[in-house]
Amino acid sequence: MVAFGALTGAACGGDDGGGDGGIDVSSLTYAPCAAAAHVGGFDIILGDGFTSVQGQIYDAVTPSRVPDTLAQSGSCAWVKAPMLVCNPTCATSQTCGPGGTCIAAPVAQDVGTVTVAGMLADVSMAPRPPAYYYNFTGTLPNPGFAAATGMRLDAPGLSLLGWGIEPLVVASTTIAVQAGAALPLTWTAPTQTGPARVEILLNVNGHGLVGSHVDCVADDTGSFTIPEPMVTSLLGDGLSGFPTLTLRRTTTDSAESAGGCVELDVESAITLDVIIPGLVSCDGDEDCTSPQTCQNDLTCG
Repeated sequence: MVAFGALTGAACGGDDGGGDGGIDVSSLTYAPCAAAAHVGGFDIILGDGFTSVQGQIYDAVTPSRVPDTLAQSGSCAWVKAPMLVCNPTCATSQTCGPGGTCIAAPVAQDVGTVTVAGMLADVSMAPRPPAYYYNFTGTLPNPGFAAATGMRLDAPGLSLLGWGIEPLVVASTTIAVQAGAALPLTWTAPTQTGPARVEILLNVNGHGLVGSHVDCVADDTGSFTIPEPMVTSLLGDGLSGFPTLTLRRTTTDSAESAGGCVELDVESAITLDVIIPGLVSCDGDEDCTSPQTCQNDLTCG
């Protein structure tokens, strides 16, 4: 079991407070880990017909998950997966790091029993070796927490806060995207915003070789616009089949550990199908108009 005495959750943590017996989350702000320090964490997921609690923590950062930033505009960033090439190929217990150097592969950690207070059922999780993945297997109602109420995740040396978000709702499951135009987005604003934000991920080349996408963080007001330069740059970097845009309402608390930064996210997410002029996605040749066929990047061509 890894020692988490070095975790500094005091600034993020909270005590049971108030005459209503609730959890004091007055200190909770949107505080995600930086990608270069993120070693894992836990998710309380408000899904379509279910609520789940799960997570995993590693002893080091995975280099391939630290993107390069190509451009920024306001709260949006155009980012790209890093090019990590090691020759000769790294051993099984290693991974390729910056500069083409093989380093020890991050290892999942046993952080002890993890509990979550403030939900509508008692949540306690032990890790499942050898991957030390945490997943609550008990019964949870859906939603598994009341809106606008505080939650607190505890493990030895670790305390992280969450807040009861409302389910994310959008009017359509598709959205049109084109170069040379900004991309306005709308969703149903919550009754109470609290410390939640809406994270936006536009990915138009998930089945290609480029691996770039646009990430934005928006106030949870019900609307946001991705700037035109971000959209145009992304589409110009390459397209592949089945592009998507994901909106995720989340509260995010974090704490530092000896290995890096860990998070607790309370989230509700919706993924929209992206429609791009001239792009036809396919699973097979039958989805294409002859003489076009389905290409390796899942587009007709």
